[in-house]
Order: sequence, then C-alpha cells, then structure tokens
Amino acid sequence: MSTEKPHIDLLDRNIIELLKKDARTSYRSIAEQIGKTEATVRRRVNRLLVDGVIKKFTIVLDDQKLDNPTRATIKIQPDLNQIKKITQELKKIPEITDIWRLSGDCGIFVRCELPSLEYLDPLIEDEISKIPGINIKETCFVTKEVKTKY
Repeated sequence: MSTEKPHIDLLDRNIIELLKKDARTSYRSIAEQIGKTEATVRRRVNRLLVDGVIKKFTIVLDDQKLDNPTRATIKIQPDLNQIKKITQELKKIPEITDIWRLSGDCGIFVRCELPSLEYLDPLIEDEISKIPGINIKETCFVTKEVKTKY
C-alpha cells in the first residue's frame, strides 16, 4: 500500500457510492449504472483495494433484531504526555467500538457496546481505569439511536 494519496476520479467516486449503498452490488450492475464495462469496474475496485481506499467489505446488522446490546459513551481526560499509549491500549479493548481524539479540552471520546448494563462497571473498573494517564469524566448510555451512518 502506497503512502502517497491515491488519485480518485469521478468514476472511482461513483463506484464507491454504489458500493457504500450495498457492498454486494455486482460489478456487472455497477457497470450498467455508470456506463462502463464490468472489467473496468473490476479493475477500479481492485486498485481501490490495493491503494487502501477501500479497507474492507462488511455488513451492518440491526442490533434490535439480534441481541440489542447496551451502548455507552465515555469521555476521557487523558494525560497528554501518554495519549499515544492510552489510545493504543483502548484499541485493544473489544467492547470499545469507536475512539475519537477531540480538539481542545475535550480529550478522548469512546463508544462501547456491551451485552447488558452489568458489563459496564467491570469494563470501566477493570480495564479502562487501569490504563495509566486516564481520568474518566463522563459516562452516558445511548437510550435511542435516532440516526446512524448506516
């Protein structure tokens, strides 16, 4: 994978948009929609994969139809001298699904998904709080997902 930013043209962007809507869309269908050949689409997608523009193809589940996990957000005030180590340690915790470093005094914001509410205290006490340089400022539960990227 190259370190320089790959060139993405309008054709690439059209392919990406169609795959974002449904990653199972066939190359033939994409080709028909954008007016190119299937071989062109296949070549473009392969290049986007090699260049790291497309990281992976995945699925989005409806959690309410499965196990409806408890979601929580945690605002962390990190010791700025240890922020790289802190984020590396947070990445190792499987229950943490998202980590954002924020500007200013906002610190780090993480999103967690847990099987139930009972799992939150052990997660905070036994894992997150044990990371040196962390001060947990706030924990909030997601009560309703109104809009999501997916």
